[in-house]
Amino acid sequence: MRRFFGDTGTLYALATVLLIAPFFVFRDIPLYDLPNHRVVLQLLFGDVPDADRYYTVEWRLVPNLAAAAWVAVFHHMVSIDGALRLFLAATVAQLFWGSIALHHALFGGRNRFALAAALFAYNGPLLFGFINLSFGVGMMLWAVAAWIRGRDRPWALPVFAIIGCLILLAHVFAFAIYALMLCAYELGAARERRRRWHRELVALLHLAVPAALYAFAMPHVIGGGIAYVSPLTKLSEAVGAIGFYNPVFDAASLLGIVVAVGVAAHRLAFAREMTLPIAALAAAYIALPHQIGTATFVDYRVPPIIALVLCASLTWRDSRRRPRAEAFVLALFVLRWLVTVVQFHAWQTEFGAYRAAFAQLPQGATLLPLRRNPNIVEPAMHPPLAHVDALAVSERGALVPDLFAGLGYTLLRYREPYAAFATQTPTAALAAHFDYVLLIRPNELSPAQMPRYRELTSGRTFILGHIER
Repeated sequence: MRRFFGDTGTLYALATVLLIAPFFVFRDIPLYDLPNHRVVLQLLFGDVPDADRYYTVEWRLVPNLAAAAWVAVFHHMVSIDGALRLFLAATVAQLFWGSIALHHALFGGRNRFALAAALFAYNGPLLFGFINLSFGVGMMLWAVAAWIRGRDRPWALPVFAIIGCLILLAHVFAFAIYALMLCAYELGAARERRRRWHRELVALLHLAVPAALYAFAMPHVIGGGIAYVSPLTKLSEAVGAIGFYNPVFDAASLLGIVVAVGVAAHRLAFAREMTLPIAALAAAYIALPHQIGTATFVDYRVPPIIALVLCASLTWRDSRRRPRAEAFVLALFVLRWLVTVVQFHAWQTEFGAYRAAFAQLPQGATLLPLRRNPNIVEPAMHPPLAHVDALAVSERGALVPDLFAGLGYTLLRYREPYAAFATQTPTAALAAHFDYVLLIRPNELSPAQMPRYRELTSGRTFILGHIER
């Protein structure tokens, strides 16, 4: 056992293999928003027969392109589904290894406290399906690590200007966090080194390049207002640092980690130069609203970033191995991984039932999905079925009204006249425009929420019917 824990490469490799394995084992990867993202990628790259009657692609520069850019490159080598799986594997590996890289930049790789980052790789935003954001956050961690090591090099300004642009293209929120982290780090560095602030400002000039790219070459359509949540809800959202689908288990896991860190605090050292960056992240979490226009769960995206940066910013005070602490981390990680894998496996049957039902639809069917309240996200409602109707687009080239299309930072849009009834919150009032209805968890729907229909088939959590005029 001691020999095993003495081998850093073995531990990191084991954690990486476990993190990426689920993306290649299951047919359906049940991230909350992923069915929509998958079908959008299929539509972007022409993998859905007959769907072009309903949808069209509007290629443009938007700050939300991580998955689309990845699939654009790799779908020439593997299928679109295979390219998406590689993207998800790269995303979760980046979150883990980006934290390790930042830890090494801060401490020189003297020990491996950053192993704890594996606990936060399957975080709430990733499981929610914020895949472009999660990929961009992984890029951000690598970039901050590179900045700490190379910020004074002659090539720093042009190289990091390019890196900043790439992070922006991956996701605008990831770039905002990158800029916040660097500004806070440089402010702390100026105080630590007792240098004048304008010297640090020169080092940050590279941020002007991606900022100009966003200002002059990208759309800024957000629309809508700003909505905050209560302090209690915001506190509960911190559990998103470690998970999404199991709120009680996730909260217990996070509490266990906090207690363990508290017990071992006297043996831990903190990278002082990360004080202001972490304080800035915490302030951003407190200050950010829950919704800005069409962008939802805005503040929810910050806690996992804080957790990953903290894993990179802590280390043991001496160079001796801490096998008990690492055994605790690895045991909790494996337990959480097993829970995730067991759930993913259990949900495959349900997704298979939907696929079998959609096979009965004619090619190019128009399908109206209905559930109790599309505005409410219920993490503990298993399996996640909010966007399961997107499978009908993949399987039958169907029209559904709630794809990620025609929104501010998307490349897909609906053709006319279908754009008129595109919505993320479909209701029975749209029944006149559709031929088929999918009732998701119909026992939760009231009669007023359902149109008249003739049942075609049903499953444990759905009824598929033909709408009667």
